[in-house]
Amino acid sequence: MIEFTAQGMGRSSFEDNILPGLVYICPILLDQEGQALHSHTGHAELLVVRQGEGIAQIDGGQEELQTGDFVLCSAGSPHAYRAKGPEPMEVVSCGIHHLKCRGLEENCFAARSDRSVVHVGQESRALQDILAVMESTAKEPAPGKQELLSYLTAAAVTMALQIHQTAAEWAEQTRYQLGVRTRMYLDRHYLEPLTLDGIACAMEVSKYHLDRVFLKSAGCTPMQYITRRRLAHAQTLLASTSHTVQHIAELCCYSNYNYFTAVFRKNIGMTPGAYRRMAQGNTGQRDT
Repeated sequence: MIEFTAQGMGRSSFEDNILPGLVYICPILLDQEGQALHSHTGHAELLVVRQGEGIAQIDGGQEELQTGDFVLCSAGSPHAYRAKGPEPMEVVSCGIHHLKCRGLEENCFAARSDRSVVHVGQESRALQDILAVMESTAKEPAPGKQELLSYLTAAAVTMALQIHQTAAEWAEQTRYQLGVRTRMYLDRHYLEPLTLDGIACAMEVSKYHLDRVFLKSAGCTPMQYITRRRLAHAQTLLASTSHTVQHIAELCCYSNYNYFTAVFRKNIGMTPGAYRRMAQGNTGQRDT
């Protein structure tokens, strides 16, 4: 038997310890046509995918859903759901009002900039269990039913928010690790022919995801980072060797001398020859 000793309840997830209320809870079977785009002004909505795959449209974006994923839809957010393929998607939808999460507007789960769709798969099993109890409780007449549903709703919201926070932290850590791995890979291979497709393949992600993550991590795209590394190497060779500019261009993976000169001038602010004269303190040397 596992013992649990409460060490104090700590701070509530809700302003003034006011618990949210349940407006409705209902299972929905969605086909490929799905729902029309709509929003709720008086309540928020928690939707969990019980079975199947689908598409969520929310706040102008679109994301895929799979079994176990859930959506935190704040009041006023336009949204719609549909099955991804011919097989229906089974979801359970909860309308929640008087939701006062700390630091947020009423009936908002999270800040508008936060992701509404939480991809966790079977990690949401405990949340689904709470919703199953809520669903059965809502169907049966019983003394204290509304109070019990309020406590269960608060538990479901609190758990959903905790899973959301953990998923967000994990996603951020994953993005950081991808950024670091990509930079290490580029540092080793920048003097080789590289394409965004090839880099993404090496990192085992899509090129669109890689481009976004690396831009956030490094402040530039992978291809811009490669250009910076190649030009830095070219500057070193121009300052410390007697190689011709054309040979240096080739050593830095630029087969076209004119293109190398144009890229160098655009990024460094002068031609390779001018940079060499400045770096070597020789104003009489020609561009070679």
